[in-house]
Amino acid sequence: MINYLNNTQKLIFRMKKLYILSIALLVLGFNAQAQTIEELKAKKAELSSQASAKQAEVDALNGEINSLNSEITILSGWDTGFSGNIGFDLNKSSNWVASPNADASSSSLALSLATYANKTTEKMLWRNKGLLNMAWQDVNLGEAAVDTMSLFDNGTVDILNLSSLYGYRIHEKFAITALAELNTSVSNFVNPGAFDFGVGGTWTPSNHLVVVIHPLNYHAALSRTDGIDSAGALGLKLRADYTNSYTIAGKNFNMSSTLTGFVPYSDEEIMEYTWVNSISFELWKGIGVGIGAGLRKADFESPDTQTYYSFGLTYNL
Repeated sequence: MINYLNNTQKLIFRMKKLYILSIALLVLGFNAQAQTIEELKAKKAELSSQASAKQAEVDALNGEINSLNSEITILSGWDTGFSGNIGFDLNKSSNWVASPNADASSSSLALSLATYANKTTEKMLWRNKGLLNMAWQDVNLGEAAVDTMSLFDNGTVDILNLSSLYGYRIHEKFAITALAELNTSVSNFVNPGAFDFGVGGTWTPSNHLVVVIHPLNYHAALSRTDGIDSAGALGLKLRADYTNSYTIAGKNFNMSSTLTGFVPYSDEEIMEYTWVNSISFELWKGIGVGIGAGLRKADFESPDTQTYYSFGLTYNL
């Protein structure tokens, strides 16, 4: 009997030791697992930081490569490019009683295009650029009268700017140049409009920025509107063009900005300036989103400052 009790006590003691050992192993296992997860999280954060740094280096190298490719293209022949924004909106309701206008429709379309063709050699430069910004909007609130006008009969923005700059390079970043520029619209061609022709100097601090300063320039403010006569004067012509493409997170970011203006030596009524901008960010295979905006002041056309903006899808070549 005594031996049986001793054996039972020994068995219970062993089971207690085994239980305590199991609990200890479970605690150690949990601690080891927690430590492993923290180590993995720390390793992940370290690798993410390294990847971000490497991506920044890759983006910087891609930017340098694009810049070198641009210089090689320019020096070897014509450098051409095109970018554009397009925005479209279409709405229609039919017998929708809860609507303020139960039967109504509206549509809008906006285009912003920029294109250029440049050629540069050791002694010559020739830069051509075209800007086109147009928008239309049509609204039909379901009135009894039949609206026979179409979308393209209701223009809201119409800007056309064409320029050609030719010059002889006397320095790597400076040239004696002649500029011809037309600033008007498509639907109301030269009504109003402005034409410039002059000579002077052009500063090209980089392949992306061109600054034109022509102290000898003739500016013609054109009009076929009754009561407003065309006028012309000599003056100072200023123009700055900036066009560039960046790489951000492996995607293209394109920017085009043109500021052009004229300061007359006599007739201040035909002083004018125009600033047109376009930016776009690629999302997928050349398709992205973009914004176009413009500012214009020309007393010959209107005493008020003219502005416009557009937002929509973009496509860049």
